[in-house]
Amino acid sequence: MQNKSVNEAYKLFRESLTDRHFLRNIRMSKKAMMELLAHDDWKGHLTQLLSQDTWGCQDVMRISSKTIERVSHTPEQGWLPYLYSYTIGTLFPQRAQEQETEGNGEYATGRLLLFQIIRTLLELKRKGQDFDYSRDFALLTWEECEEYDSALEYQRLLEIMRDRYIHEFMCIGAEITPYNTLGHIAGVHHLSMHMARQLEQAGLPVDVPLVSGAAFSHDLGKYGGTEEESGRIPYLHYFYTDQFLANNNMPTIGHIAANHSTWDLELENLSVESLILIYADFRVKSTRDDLGREIVNFYSLKDSFDVILHKLDNVDQAKKDRYTKVYSKLKDFEEYMESLGVRTKLEEDYGEPPAAKESSLMTSEEVIDTFKGLAIQHNIALMSKFNNETSFGNLLEAARSEKNWKNIRAYINIFEEYYTYMTQKQKFVTLHFLYELLMHREGDIRRQAGNLMGKIIANYDEEYRKEIPDGALAKTQELTGVQLWDQYLNAIIFPDYKVTEQHRRWIGYALRSLIISIFARLNSQERRRYLEVFLAYCEKDNVSDQEVFVILDALLFIPLLEMEPTERLKVIQFTEEASRRDSLEIKVCALRVAKYMAESDASPKVAKVIEKVVKNNGKNNIISATYLKYKILQRLGGHEERAAQCELVLSRYSEGISNVFLENLKVDTPWVVKAVNIELLLDSLNRGKSGELLHITTHLSNLLKVSEKVTVRHSAGRALLKVIGLLPLDERNEVVIELMRGLEIGEYQFSKYIPEYLGEMSLYLHPNELDEFVKELIKQTESTNDRISSVALDTVGIMITKYGDYQQRFGEPQEVVNHRLERLLGILMKGLSNYREVVSQEAFEVVGQYVFGSLDLTLEKKAIIFQIINKKMLTLLLAQQESELAFYNNAASLNNIYRFIKEYQFHHGEFQADPLMKAAFFPGTFDPFSLSHKAIVREIRDLGFEVYMALDEFSWSKKTQPRMVRRKIMSMSVADERHVYLFPDSVPVNLANEQDLARLRELLPHQEIYVVVGSDVMVNASSYKKPSTEGSIHNFHHVVFRRESALEGKCEEKKLREAYKDIKGEVVELKLPPYLEDISSSRIRENIDYNRDISNLIDNVAQNYIYDNSLYLREPQYKVIMQTKGITIEERTGGNHRLLKEIDNELFHNSPALSKLREYLGQKETHIVAVRDGEHNSRLVAVGAYQNIDKIDLYNEFKDLETTAHLRENAAGKIAVISCLYFGEDSEIRDLPQLLLTEVLATCLRDDFGFCVYHRRQSGPLNKKVLQVLERQGFVKAPAKEGMNIYKVDMKAPISLLQNMETTIKDPLNRNERVLTVMDKAHRNLQMALTKLFPGNLVISFNAGVLHHKLVKMITVDNQVPAEPSPERRLGPYMCVPFGKILRVAAVPNTVTKTLHTDKVFEPDIQSFTIQEYPNYSPLLHQVRTIKSFERNVILVDDLLHKGYRIRELDPLFKAENVNVRKLVVGILSGRGKDLMTIQKRKVDSAYFIPNLRAWFVESSIYPFIGGDSVARKGTENVSVIPSINLIEPYVAPAFLGQAEKETIYQFSLTCLENARDILTVLEEEYQVLYEKNLTLKRLGEVVISSRSPDQGDCLSYDLNLAPSVYVANDIEKLKRLRSSLV
Repeated sequence: MQNKSVNEAYKLFRESLTDRHFLRNIRMSKKAMMELLAHDDWKGHLTQLLSQDTWGCQDVMRISSKTIERVSHTPEQGWLPYLYSYTIGTLFPQRAQEQETEGNGEYATGRLLLFQIIRTLLELKRKGQDFDYSRDFALLTWEECEEYDSALEYQRLLEIMRDRYIHEFMCIGAEITPYNTLGHIAGVHHLSMHMARQLEQAGLPVDVPLVSGAAFSHDLGKYGGTEEESGRIPYLHYFYTDQFLANNNMPTIGHIAANHSTWDLELENLSVESLILIYADFRVKSTRDDLGREIVNFYSLKDSFDVILHKLDNVDQAKKDRYTKVYSKLKDFEEYMESLGVRTKLEEDYGEPPAAKESSLMTSEEVIDTFKGLAIQHNIALMSKFNNETSFGNLLEAARSEKNWKNIRAYINIFEEYYTYMTQKQKFVTLHFLYELLMHREGDIRRQAGNLMGKIIANYDEEYRKEIPDGALAKTQELTGVQLWDQYLNAIIFPDYKVTEQHRRWIGYALRSLIISIFARLNSQERRRYLEVFLAYCEKDNVSDQEVFVILDALLFIPLLEMEPTERLKVIQFTEEASRRDSLEIKVCALRVAKYMAESDASPKVAKVIEKVVKNNGKNNIISATYLKYKILQRLGGHEERAAQCELVLSRYSEGISNVFLENLKVDTPWVVKAVNIELLLDSLNRGKSGELLHITTHLSNLLKVSEKVTVRHSAGRALLKVIGLLPLDERNEVVIELMRGLEIGEYQFSKYIPEYLGEMSLYLHPNELDEFVKELIKQTESTNDRISSVALDTVGIMITKYGDYQQRFGEPQEVVNHRLERLLGILMKGLSNYREVVSQEAFEVVGQYVFGSLDLTLEKKAIIFQIINKKMLTLLLAQQESELAFYNNAASLNNIYRFIKEYQFHHGEFQADPLMKAAFFPGTFDPFSLSHKAIVREIRDLGFEVYMALDEFSWSKKTQPRMVRRKIMSMSVADERHVYLFPDSVPVNLANEQDLARLRELLPHQEIYVVVGSDVMVNASSYKKPSTEGSIHNFHHVVFRRESALEGKCEEKKLREAYKDIKGEVVELKLPPYLEDISSSRIRENIDYNRDISNLIDNVAQNYIYDNSLYLREPQYKVIMQTKGITIEERTGGNHRLLKEIDNELFHNSPALSKLREYLGQKETHIVAVRDGEHNSRLVAVGAYQNIDKIDLYNEFKDLETTAHLRENAAGKIAVISCLYFGEDSEIRDLPQLLLTEVLATCLRDDFGFCVYHRRQSGPLNKKVLQVLERQGFVKAPAKEGMNIYKVDMKAPISLLQNMETTIKDPLNRNERVLTVMDKAHRNLQMALTKLFPGNLVISFNAGVLHHKLVKMITVDNQVPAEPSPERRLGPYMCVPFGKILRVAAVPNTVTKTLHTDKVFEPDIQSFTIQEYPNYSPLLHQVRTIKSFERNVILVDDLLHKGYRIRELDPLFKAENVNVRKLVVGILSGRGKDLMTIQKRKVDSAYFIPNLRAWFVESSIYPFIGGDSVARKGTENVSVIPSINLIEPYVAPAFLGQAEKETIYQFSLTCLENARDILTVLEEEYQVLYEKNLTLKRLGEVVISSRSPDQGDCLSYDLNLAPSVYVANDIEKLKRLRSSLV
């Protein structure tokens, strides 16, 4: 070793031994330590040691012995064994031996010194070698872990490691014992961290320090066992690990570390940290080499499983099955990690996840794997919330503040699913929340809360599931489950005095649910303890009637047979004492308890007291009491005479059974009496009163529908299930129909209890009537009322779970039974696809909880259901937007599906799929998807095809609804159709593009593909007219639907037959019935405009979706073809005699007063801009002119010193002097002065003028219109002598304003004179506000119509086509792709025009934004792929190119997809925008060029409800009204106007709001005149191309039935209130 290396090593060695912290522990000074080291040749020792290839602690001990001996005697067993045993004693105090503890002081200095030397030299060793992950640990620094929840515990662990030399201790153990525990722990730590860091990169909520701490400490317990326990250490070390971490206050790490057994995987819901540790521990296994040394190996999961099976003792089939199950779960977890891009091999790092396959294209195996992954993903996310106290607290508070009972139920479901994984603290606070719910007005919530309380209390004690060492005691708890049971019994029976009487009753009724739940989960020993606690309440004194009744009612659910005889006697004595009270409900309830005990215990002592109960009810002659007394006496025996008397009373009363009905329907009748009456009615049937069967059944049905008490409703429902089978078929149908009406018209608080019984009762109907019942159910699930839809779906769920018995009742053929099952499952899938989240979530909850969580269905029956719906369910589930509450619901349902999959695969192996071998590819615009489309789909599917419907974006001339809106309509329409799917949105398929067709074959490699087209498409489409090639559409099989209306005449029929000849594949010809063929998009739109029912044209749910979101209203079927305006702009230089003559004739009319102006226009230095009206033979209607004046010539121009000096001082750059703005007063062109001035100023800007002056040449007063238009552009009067009209404006950094309101409002209102007038006025107001915002600066206004006109000319010239639509369609070679707000709903003449729908989307805090797809359109990448599929060079079009946010986002996508962008054509181009295109090496042309643009405004974007930019919100209530932001006060503080005065910003914002209010008010008035309806926010889409609403956050929403102007008026008020703080 070189001297330099030795010197460096010695320096580090010395620094380590003189570390302040170490010296403080060893109680030595630095000087003393230096002297100690000087007594030995440590440089020589280091040279010798570090030159060896392998060395360890024993070598360190050898070279250290001389130094150690100077400070301590050598222990009897030697230093290394001493260090080892001493450390074990500090980690596990029960292992500390007496002789060791006595001599610790004697050896303390030597021990600490030797440990520090070993640590230092091992660190030196590690620096010179590669990282050895079988010995070393890459632990985290404080900076790396401080942001995690476990940071403090992790730091505590690191401190213990440092102070107690745990790593060094493990290194010593690996050398002096036959066990390489260090190697295993280090290997597990390395593999765990390898997984954890990658999962964190993949976006999972992984607590990395927790993983590190748990992995490091997971097997420390192996050091805690005694020699006698050595054979049991594999089973006991969990206990010792838990003990070590608990003693050192690391409960979170301890929870993970002590539960890393493979068997812990039998718990279904584990945190990701636990899964990582168990996975790593499973893969890291040790073997012994030929010398008996323990070698650490990293196995693959499969190899490790094989190793485990070979190593296990006493492997019977049950144990092997257990291991197979847990291995299967680990395999699922591994596959899930790999799907995220995690590399499970140590030598590989995190990479890009594999490309996700679209769910509609998945095989059956891939669908199953995806469901597993979704369940694991949801479980990990949810467990991260449960493991974090803050997140759990937020979850509980969200549940506590929830008002909607269905949402409360969803929260309870989550707590019920995951309560076994809560900490005791979490269980405690959850119980408090559930107790509050016992006072909820909904009985169903109270019952569910009570049931969950019982589960939590029964599982409150933290059961230690591992083996415990002999003599060891389990951890004591501050509060036990029995103590909690006592607390809540007291709180339920004796509520706080502040609780109202009604709430007391509700709380008391819930006790039965609590008792049933709790005793079902206790073992026999625990039941005794819990029983003793409850029975103590039977001995309480001074108990009120209400409290006695609660105890009595609860006694009916106590397991009497598990009581001691003395306890049963105590119960009946309490009951007898209660029966003496006057309360009717107590007396009846006491009789119920007596009957219960008489049926359970006939001992003489108990029977004697029961007789007293009957005697105490001697005067209680109501029929229910008589019935109970009869049953008791009959059961006891020996009371035949009294029993006969009661029976006689009952038989007489049965003849007047209507009195029982009346009593049951009375509100004042106690519920306990009603419950007994129901028993009586059933008993009367058993005693031969079958003549009353229908009446009794009808009465029970009424009770189920209208009873106020949940208990009575359920009693009636259970009774109905007992009698429904006794009724004749026609009477069954009557009862079921009556109950079904209760679903539809009943209050939800009653109707929600009907499905549980109606679903089962319906299965007693005759098949014909059952099918009619199913039809009615379908109508109810499609209702616009969420409540009706929900209860109907619940009914379907019950029917499915009970459907297995139906075939035996009526002997239907299996095919018919299966078809009906598919239909029922289709209803659930239809519900899952519903656009209303409440309905969608209810459907998935039914699937998850009712079906796959059902105990009534066998695995085999569930498998049949799963095979039918798995792929459809997955495609619908993945298409949903998942809100937080939906996430919780989905987590619980996915868990049930996952359990089923695992159980089925374990018992039966893989699912046997039977894939269809033919696929039908059905492209279309589907705008909207109609019943005729659905009929086509069904007919093709019934021929044995799997149908893929693809939204065709290549019919570019159509004005379609947003793509995602159409996909949603399609999805909802076919959700109930098996083997019908939506083709992936990410894959465009143009039938004319051979590459797309090849990709289609690649995506469906195992199926024969048939392309579905209409006969008119085959005859007319360009793709079929092309010559046939090897890859063309002609080589596909086809399914052709004949459109008879399009094939009228022999000529058309002949064309079709000729087209068939070019098809090389098979042609299957089908046709629709005439009534379906007549359904057309135009017919649907017409009916929508008139608000008619269109359920005979499209799917019911789709109809609801369209009307709820105001879709298709006043929407043309085809895009507007942009017509070039009849306006021509000419530029000429002065002196053009022909033009001068035309000006004189058309405008000046040879007026002598304009001689100076004629002279000016005749000068060659004059630049002339002329405007012609193309609608009137290009008549000249306006002329403007300017000259370039150098500063040196200013006096010659103005002849005034003051003016000259002022202009010379203020002007910068070139100066343009406008001296002519002349226009005809009779022109029909709107705001002609503005148009003229804009063109003149735009020309000046293009030519790089920096300052502009208006200097009127002719004498006389200035034209008022000219003055106004100058002022609106920011011109201000310059100092000048009297009579001179001189106005100036700074043009260095102009502000542009796009006047686009006319193109924002829909036809016909955009042509309405009142609307146009108010928009013109608003524009003028806005211009003036901008001039005050930017005083002295040019505010140039561009008209969108003129801009479009110029762009159309530029595009058509470049595309070599006419600017006017041709009679015969002839398209240019290039396609036009607008990618901003311009031309969004229009097409360029003779040019393929396909909009790329983009939007600026702000974050909710409005501090940043991104460019994304426009709301309800496909992602930008998918849109770009569609553009690529056109196979044309692209002309990109936008209204403005300045900072280039949009093109920056799109440019990489164009390059990635190899889209050839020929050039950009923009309305307004700034110098910065031009530079950006130079950088991107793209050509750009523009209608106007502004070298130095300061700011730009689009008029519609600053008006609320008319325009704006989007705000990132997860979901919106209405897809036609987009949450947006207008960058004005009071919505935001306009940061981009930061340099402006606060008052001018306020006035500008106020002007915008007032303009919006005025425009909307006129629109509302004219809409009312036109359509005789109010223009509400919901209908705003009928008049505005893209209706929006100012974002109000997630918690507030608009009333869509109010007029938008009302909201703007409110915002004006709000702004005025804030003025003092804004100005």
